[in-house]
This record gives sequence, structure tokens and C-alpha cells, in this order.
Amino acid sequence: MGKKSVILLPKTGKILEQMGEQIRLARMRRKISVALAAERAGVSRASVWAVEKGSADYCG
Repeated sequence: MGKKSVILLPKTGKILEQMGEQIRLARMRRKISVALAAERAGVSRASVWAVEKGSADYCG
């Protein structure tokens, strides 16, 4: 089964990008690695990267 593509309105995409950037900056201020953030959140490193990039396809 292939991945489903998520279609977002431009405004929603911009909000996700801004939120991802804020999450990345907060993680970096705390000097937390992606691996540690993923472990604490109970998700994969790829999911953390996707969230920080503002991707809506991070579930899975």
C-alpha cells in the first residue's frame, strides 16, 4: 500500500513550516539531538525531521 499524499491549503502549509522551525529552534536551544527528541516523544528520527521541515506526511 502506497503513501497517501496530503493536500494542504497554502496558509496551512506556512503554519506547519513555522511551527516546525520553532520546534527545531527549541530543540537546538536545549542542545537535544534529533535522536533524543525522537526517543522522548516515542517516534522515529525521520518523524522528528519531517515535523521540523513542516511536512504533513510525518505520521507512519
